[in-house]
Amino acid sequence: MTSIDLLIHRAPTRSSRSEGRGSVAAETAPVAEGAHLLDLDLAGQRCTLALDAENAAYLLRDVAAALVPVLEGRATKAQVVAHDTPWELCFVPGDGVLLVSVFRGGPVPEVRVLDRPVALGEFLAALRRAADALPRPAEGLDALLDRLELQASHALVAPVRGPATMLQWASRPGALGDNALSVTFQALSPGEASTRRESAQSDLHALLFQGRVGISLRGRGVELAPGFVVLQFERLVALCRPLLEAWAARRPLHLRMQVADLSLGLRLSIDERLALTLTRNGGASVTLPALAPGAFITPMLDGALALAAALSRCDRSLARNLRLRALRHEARAIRRALRNLGRNDRRTNPDPTLYQSAEPAAPPSSSGALDLRDATRLRYTARWRAEIEGLDLTGTLLCGDRLIVPGARELHALDRMTGTALWSVPVARASTTLAGDALLRQSPRGEIELRASSSGEVLWSTRITPRVGTLCLPHAVTAPGLPRLVVLAEGERRLVALDLRTGEPRWSFTSRHAGVFRMRRAGRLLIVVSGDATITALDLASGEVVWRFGDRVPFHTTPLLHRDQLFAVAGEATRGAARLYALDAYAGEHLWSCAIDATVCAPACVTKDTVAVPVATRDGVKLEGRSVADGVVRWQSTLSAVAASNARPAVTAFDDLFVANLPTGRVLAVDASDGSTRWSRTLRAPLGDDLPRRLDPQLRAGALFVPQSALAVLRPRDGALLAEIDACDLVPDLVRVDEQCAIYVAEESGHIGCYEPGARLRVIRAV
Repeated sequence: MTSIDLLIHRAPTRSSRSEGRGSVAAETAPVAEGAHLLDLDLAGQRCTLALDAENAAYLLRDVAAALVPVLEGRATKAQVVAHDTPWELCFVPGDGVLLVSVFRGGPVPEVRVLDRPVALGEFLAALRRAADALPRPAEGLDALLDRLELQASHALVAPVRGPATMLQWASRPGALGDNALSVTFQALSPGEASTRRESAQSDLHALLFQGRVGISLRGRGVELAPGFVVLQFERLVALCRPLLEAWAARRPLHLRMQVADLSLGLRLSIDERLALTLTRNGGASVTLPALAPGAFITPMLDGALALAAALSRCDRSLARNLRLRALRHEARAIRRALRNLGRNDRRTNPDPTLYQSAEPAAPPSSSGALDLRDATRLRYTARWRAEIEGLDLTGTLLCGDRLIVPGARELHALDRMTGTALWSVPVARASTTLAGDALLRQSPRGEIELRASSSGEVLWSTRITPRVGTLCLPHAVTAPGLPRLVVLAEGERRLVALDLRTGEPRWSFTSRHAGVFRMRRAGRLLIVVSGDATITALDLASGEVVWRFGDRVPFHTTPLLHRDQLFAVAGEATRGAARLYALDAYAGEHLWSCAIDATVCAPACVTKDTVAVPVATRDGVKLEGRSVADGVVRWQSTLSAVAASNARPAVTAFDDLFVANLPTGRVLAVDASDGSTRWSRTLRAPLGDDLPRRLDPQLRAGALFVPQSALAVLRPRDGALLAEIDACDLVPDLVRVDEQCAIYVAEESGHIGCYEPGARLRVIRAV
């Protein structure tokens, strides 16, 4: 029988702590001077929890309350989480004794005491002494202790469990042959619990059973010290995801992790060979060189899944254990990513001419449209001002002679000239986009409706499977000669095409990866990426896959179309090196690819024979110009010496220039041929929250409209300042410019204003 004591006392002062440092060696973490300590001493095994007086009282009350149903025979286990600490206490009735466990949860659990038998009377006496030592006991604690002491005379009976089962498993080499690791485990399952819970819980105590795990290759390897096999496999699976991500991104990796008594070191070289070093604490090391990354990942995942399946068969209650579920979910997700990474199912289009369509020429500008290419100075005046409650910036659209403005409760159409409401209709919260001359609205619940822009009337409505998380923007197809469709994301992995005339579904496409869909139309093809390592081209009429390009690196950004070429940047979304791919847009053939040894910090853009990629380096943000023909670096131009997180640019291509708008207030134009700075101008520096949400410049009537903390109009060829709109006191979070160069500025606060160019004098020479 194990003796037990519960002590509550104040933390020692700094002087006494230095004098008796050895006596508090088991303290779990540094504690503040004057804090209360709760010491659980089980036959010399001491665990110290630092709590304030109030939380110490609450902990004792929780322990007493959790023990009541155990002693009354209504529960077979009592678990209590210590307040403000990650430690847990677990009590299980045994035959005449109480089994006490103390452990810490989290990603790297620590088990201090496991199933130590304690006499019930002794434990209740220690609980009473600790309660008496409190300066102010928690309300109801004394009543709970009295209730427990009344039940102490009844003999404790261990819960009935099924027979224990020996679990054994060894990985099979499979397609990897002799180059794959061999992983084995052997464990004794405690048997099925007698009671079932209605709720799923993270019961770490149920997973604390002993076993052995072995790792070897061609007879060389080691066996981990006997330990908790589930926790050991959690650590092994945790090594797999960073290794897979590094392998997919073609970058080296050095990783070390402690698993039981072994230190596992992974070294992935630039030539994609993996070396595994197994070092026992205080002993010799074993190195398994020249491994394929998949040969390490696959047996680790198979072992974790085999262990989870075996445990669920032996004890059906473990199928609801949240910690075991998380292990199984992570192993399956990594295995799915590994399979997608290994697929090489590229498909090209043998007849690309069938999917090329002649795009209609841009309509000639109307006679009343302004031409600002030779302007020297502009003057803007306020035309009207409005305030919309709950203004949706992304849904604010120019549509003919009206401005569509979604609010929190209503959808408004404002007259462009006067700002008066042409119509307003009550609506629920939804995203709004243009679909030809109509308005498409998509709610988070999957409700889709098409409204007439002239009246706000609902033309049709339908419902699709709602999407959880990021809402993907719909892609409307309204070009002449093409089917009138709108393509939307449905659920996590599916695209659905709705007929714009009736709202009926025409086709659907399911991707392999649950990510954010990004789409680009090329002729009669819809180019789709969804965060996995493939680019897929779909037939707009039928949704059939016309061509598919795949590699190991995931694609996260919208592909860029230039003539008959498609450019796509692949790599990790926010860090690490990337690759730039050039494909034939209609055939899907791989033209060339090149490595970008930096993080891509903004979308790429292209003009004439140069594709420019903004990258973040140690020296700041640079614009890297590469040849459209072969991807060779032609030039590098420094945009900012500030880190990318503070100076993420918005880069746009105009004729033979790349214009970059920086959050620092600087705008510069880079020559596309040689990377030289054609011109540079610093506008008003942003103060506080004056930086707009989007910095993308817009070209209208030969002038460049640049959103900064103040809105400015520049001449693209030389950067001359045509106008700085002092009449606008709004932060230009959203900017729209019409054919008359009137500017519509919306601020996230809900204010929206229109500013029109004033009269200009022009000298006319008589012939």
